[in-house]
Amino acid sequence: MSEQWAAPPGNGSTVMPIGDAWDVVEVPAATAEWACQLRHVEAPAIVDPRNDRAWWLIPRGSADPASWLWQRLQPAVVVRDTGSLIVPHAGRTEGLRWARPRYWSGVYLAQPQHLAAVLNVLRNATDLCRASVPPFHARGGTDAGPG
Repeated sequence: MSEQWAAPPGNGSTVMPIGDAWDVVEVPAATAEWACQLRHVEAPAIVDPRNDRAWWLIPRGSADPASWLWQRLQPAVVVRDTGSLIVPHAGRTEGLRWARPRYWSGVYLAQPQHLAAVLNVLRNATDLCRASVPPFHARGGTDAGPG
């Protein structure tokens, strides 16, 4: 069970062990939603809008937190190779669900190098936006709103 892993059929969810068939990469849910719009993300993410978290499944053995691949993305990105994860079934569309990428090929396991590169680009873009747009109060704004 490696790159051929697939989500269980149906509309439910199942608690599954991390590290048996795959490891996980955890990010804020908004990051996953943005990443799924990009061409280089080939696998869906599990999104939990209630807790604002998302997880990509990556091949087992790929989640070494000390690896340069993931170390540069910490603390926003967390990799895990143990524990458990609630995995939505393939047909689930509400609540905890799969956010499928725009150009999804049907593969559920993300390639770690591609995923890390996309997350790095998104992190850099977010940092650039934060650095170039001063906070509202720094622009002389008031609590009265725009205008």
